[in-house]
Amino acid sequence: MFVLSFFIILVSCELFTNGVEWVARRFNLSKGAVGSVLAAVGTALPETMVPLIAILILPASSGVGQEIGVGAIMGSPFMISTLALFVCGLSLLIFRRRRASRTLDLDGRLVRRDLSFFLLAYSLAAAAAFLPGEMQWPRYILGLGLLLLYGAYIWRTMRQGGGPDEGAEPLYFERSLCFLLGDDGEAEPRTAIMMGQVLLAIIGIVAGAAIFVDQIREISLAIGVSPLVLSLLIAPMATELPEMYNSFTWVRGGKDVYAMGNLTGAMVFQSCIPVTVGLLLTPWHIDIWEPQQALQAASMAIALLSAAVLYVSASRRPIGMPNLLLGGLLYGAFIGIVLLIV
Repeated sequence: MFVLSFFIILVSCELFTNGVEWVARRFNLSKGAVGSVLAAVGTALPETMVPLIAILILPASSGVGQEIGVGAIMGSPFMISTLALFVCGLSLLIFRRRRASRTLDLDGRLVRRDLSFFLLAYSLAAAAAFLPGEMQWPRYILGLGLLLLYGAYIWRTMRQGGGPDEGAEPLYFERSLCFLLGDDGEAEPRTAIMMGQVLLAIIGIVAGAAIFVDQIREISLAIGVSPLVLSLLIAPMATELPEMYNSFTWVRGGKDVYAMGNLTGAMVFQSCIPVTVGLLLTPWHIDIWEPQQALQAASMAIALLSAAVLYVSASRRPIGMPNLLLGGLLYGAFIGIVLLIV
């Protein structure tokens, strides 16, 4: 079931990326809006659903649901700012001859726009985690503020960021339908079929995440490892599979604005929407002297460090492999911290 959840998420991601590109063409949306908003929100659904399912469905008395939920919320920005960026850099390395370039072809201002929102939102969320546990009202106010901040981000993103993209693979559902009916199909896929493919892909991503949550709980009980540790290290690997897979595919196809926008846009989404879930439904408190909670603090610090380095890099030169592969080093450093503490 654990492997099946990965498979469902990956297949759904392939359907989603293919469908969302056609939706963008149909409605003449900019590349920045597609990568940073449409693709980011769609592929970020698992990291929203995992904590919601864990917190609301798993028994509250055991505390397992909250541990998985908080770990997944804090682990997602960490995973995408380290391992997902590393995968993006790795794809640049693998396809460097095909692309005839070792850098991403995009406007650094778009990256800085996304990361400025992320750094602001996630810094506030990190600061809130160190407030006294009994002070809940600042967390509630911050949760509302993050929702408003994300609304401002969507408004700004939809107003800027590259022209529409003209190239897209044939829509999978349209091609399959034409094959079954034995005709050549229309020059442009039908809107209803586009939207149906995207909707089914999102359902698949959410279903895969739901199966994954249950398996994390079972594995933690079977091997005697804290659900919090597993949710920091393993859960985000599954929930970030959509972003990693999509960015790998888009870098291969030379659609760099989509590839990087999917990652940085997802970081903004994660720092606002899932964090709001944590602020409203969990204590959202870190005791730095408690080893497992110290890991949470370390993951947040590394995520902010990686984002800050990328922000500075995007303002000075084109984003290349060294900027992205650094994420792998930071992820390795966190694994070392885990081994030392746990």
